[in-house]
Amino acid sequence: MTAEAEQLFEQIRTISAPPTEEVFEKIASSRQQITPLLLDEIARFAEDPSVINKQGDDYIRHVVSLFIVAYFRNEAAYPLIIKLISHPGEKVITLTGEVFTEALGRILASVCDGDLAPIKSVIENPNVSPWLRSSALDSLMVLWQENILSREDVVHYLRELMEGKLEASPSYVWDTIALIAYDLHPGDLEDLLLKAITNKLIAPMVLNKQSLALCVKDNLADTIKNKNNVVDGYIKEPFKELTWWLYPDQKELDKGIDYAAMNVPMADKKVIPGERGAPMGWRSETIVRTGKKNGA
Repeated sequence: MTAEAEQLFEQIRTISAPPTEEVFEKIASSRQQITPLLLDEIARFAEDPSVINKQGDDYIRHVVSLFIVAYFRNEAAYPLIIKLISHPGEKVITLTGEVFTEALGRILASVCDGDLAPIKSVIENPNVSPWLRSSALDSLMVLWQENILSREDVVHYLRELMEGKLEASPSYVWDTIALIAYDLHPGDLEDLLLKAITNKLIAPMVLNKQSLALCVKDNLADTIKNKNNVVDGYIKEPFKELTWWLYPDQKELDKGIDYAAMNVPMADKKVIPGERGAPMGWRSETIVRTGKKNGA
């Protein structure tokens, strides 16, 4: 560990003085020296999320550290992140905001090295927030995008969940299963999805009998061709991943066509400079939760 690494670590501390692209470039070139600091930050957060409450309201290092270790594809971060998101309740979401829940699937996929057991333990844990469980489920789609898992691998696990590994009560986890099945083509799961719809486990606005029937008629090959439009891959350069979040007031925010089509408040789709004083979903008890997948 060097003085330069400690200085860089200090420069990712707050949103009021956010790290620049140059800082992230120096962090990448100092990977070996700064990684122990990043892992220690995540370990403290994972052990007791409430430690973040002792920092100022503009503290962001716990979030930025997660993106950096994911970009580094650091497997040592994997058990720490699993421990973090296994805490019951909404505390972790409140302390990280939308920026974490939106990227969690990609973060997990980036550090798991193909080991799915810890991810599945989160997905199948009814004590974990359904939003975090759903994000963990999204990691399987990222691994499909990266050709680590096959379509059949993901479909097989969805079947296991619907056949008993997931509790039979409505939740966003069921909705996420429906959305993933829709994106992968639901023909292999039609029977189980119909049963879930009949039992009102899946929200009608997400998937209903009519939309399922239409999707089943689609050609599987055509559905798979849309792979790149369905899900992103591993976490990329943190500055590019976080620019919209680190600099919310410097320019109008436009997160793209996919985001514009989502059912979120209009103010969160395009933000005029100065309109928002903090990152979206940041330290708020009311979190806007979305995903890249379009509703069925």
